[in-house]
Amino acid sequence: MHINIPDAASTQQLQQLVAKSPFLSLTNNKEIYPDSVGSGLPLLVVETTLCSAVISLQGAHLLEFKTVQGDPLLWVSPNCDFSPGTALRGGVPLCLPWFGVNQGDPTKPKHGFARNQFWELSEAHLQSDGSVELDFLFQSDANNLFGYDFSAEIRMILGTSAKIELTINNTDTEDFACSWAMHNYHRISSLNDVRVQGLSGRNYFDNFENYAEKHQSGDLVFPGPVDRVYPAINNPVSIQGSPSIEITHHNCPSVVTWNPGTEAAGKIADIGTGNEQFYICVERGAVLGEQWYLAAGTSQSAWMEFKQI
Repeated sequence: MHINIPDAASTQQLQQLVAKSPFLSLTNNKEIYPDSVGSGLPLLVVETTLCSAVISLQGAHLLEFKTVQGDPLLWVSPNCDFSPGTALRGGVPLCLPWFGVNQGDPTKPKHGFARNQFWELSEAHLQSDGSVELDFLFQSDANNLFGYDFSAEIRMILGTSAKIELTINNTDTEDFACSWAMHNYHRISSLNDVRVQGLSGRNYFDNFENYAEKHQSGDLVFPGPVDRVYPAINNPVSIQGSPSIEITHHNCPSVVTWNPGTEAAGKIADIGTGNEQFYICVERGAVLGEQWYLAAGTSQSAWMEFKQI
């Protein structure tokens, strides 16, 4: 699929928007991550009296977030490849218009293609409470990967917490189904000491056993590789560790938890042995049997919010 590199007009529009937004600056990965690899991507930096953040225009992808007095709440791999069209390892990538392996055609790229495409920053303003609102737009015409026209919008509100709202618009003349997830990589101090609360007593599907259904007893811990989907989770979930993080949501029924474990991490080029010790993925979305069905001309929205506790 063609990568929609921003043209001169859209780049100029972005620069003008940044120029009139004193809380925003435009930089690149070599400035933020001097040792990073890849041919390079433009990045937005947010600095306010409440928080700081780093965002990639590719994927409308929140890479870093911390409040002024808080800890960094997201993890970016030291081996992340910042090349256009390459999925970025860390932060909050958006898996869309499908999550995981495409159920209809496993040869299609995992987690869809919205995270690998450039989004347009359409609005940026400071709210009365000191938080920043950023609005991003993505348009996809029917193509060989997804045969329907659709658009998507991401609204980020960054302040004492990070809130990401997703809207998917079916702009086609036919109905379609899609699955999606906000694939949070949360920074932790030690994989051995972290636990996830809010999932005890619930069933989950284990991706290591062909999505066999199992039962969660007690807090989720990570003694080895974990790749699970918990359906119908309406309550908040929390990461208990250093830092501790609460994740709330609206209309995100699925919780996905993932860490590859040491052996698999060493075989993933943009993670690397040992780096799996410093993050866990606790994601919110609508996946597997909870995917969205959008009639032609309709839209659905959801949001996910996380903050240090």
